[in-house]
Amino acid sequence: MKEAVTLTDRRLQQIFREAFENDKLALTDSLSPENLPEWDSLGHVKLIMGCEEEFGVKFTIEETVESTSAGKLKAVLAAKGVGR
Repeated sequence: MKEAVTLTDRRLQQIFREAFENDKLALTDSLSPENLPEWDSLGHVKLIMGCEEEFGVKFTIEETVESTSAGKLKAVLAAKGVGR
């Protein structure tokens, strides 16, 4: 059975598309710098800033560093109350 796509997932997918300038990018939890060549340090900063702006949260340095995949980023956002 396919998992339901939440509003948070749709918003996060749009942030990823904008950060990495790829309108066709499909968000999966395994998405990471290892399988997305555009995910460099500048793209990571754009991604974190996009999440902060969209969801009204602030990331600590530790949270920024540990957000090394879409799944981990979603976990950090969930810990901040995003998507509840």
